[in-house]
Amino acid sequence: MLSAILDRLNDELSSFEVVAQAPSGAAITTVDAAAASNALKTVLAAAVPNVYAVEAEEGKEPTDAVYRLVSAKPVEIDGVRVLTAVSFVVTVRAKTYALLMAALGAVEAQIVASAEAVSITDAMLDYDDVNNYHLAGVELIYAVPAVVGGEDWPALLVDVESYSASPSAYDNFVKQRVERNYSFTIVSNSDNVGALRAELQAALLGWQQLPTDYEMQYVGGGAVQLPGGLYAWRDTYGDTTYISAA
Repeated sequence: MLSAILDRLNDELSSFEVVAQAPSGAAITTVDAAAASNALKTVLAAAVPNVYAVEAEEGKEPTDAVYRLVSAKPVEIDGVRVLTAVSFVVTVRAKTYALLMAALGAVEAQIVASAEAVSITDAMLDYDDVNNYHLAGVELIYAVPAVVGGEDWPALLVDVESYSASPSAYDNFVKQRVERNYSFTIVSNSDNVGALRAELQAALLGWQQLPTDYEMQYVGGGAVQLPGGLYAWRDTYGDTTYISAA
């Protein structure tokens, strides 16, 4: 159904790492959570010597940093799944406040420098007066893409938005007019959505899927808020074709 559009976009668009039909069905959140957990451990290991995941070891003293998976939730834009938001809490500890600030700074620097789509949503300080450790808790969200390919971002997810038909002018289903709308969701880890939209527009506006179809037209669009420090925009384009029972 979307093959002609996807072929056109893959031929015309050079700035997108991923151009694909939007995935359907439920998100495989456990797989996405595992991927995010592995990525987070790599980031933290570059900042502090010892790091491990906390699952069910109540009362065990953390080494330098521990992280805990909080949730993994699919994120959709008008029914189109674009990513899974995986939330973690990272706890960093040190014997002195100065050492804690140094370790926390190293962790935050690694997160900011990471190629992953990750954003820090909150941070807090505490003191463990039983074990005499300074503690810092960091809440963050990883955005795991729905479609993986290349560097993942920027990605363009394409889906059918609607088909609507007008009654046949001949009352016998000869040349019945069908208006088709398609959604194009742009997701990027850089603030370059405007340039990506312009590239998409150049590829679609005025293009015909078949010589007998009407030209593709712009319908509308708007910005979308996403976690993980990502930028997103959803545009709708439409065209018209004719169907016949004969």
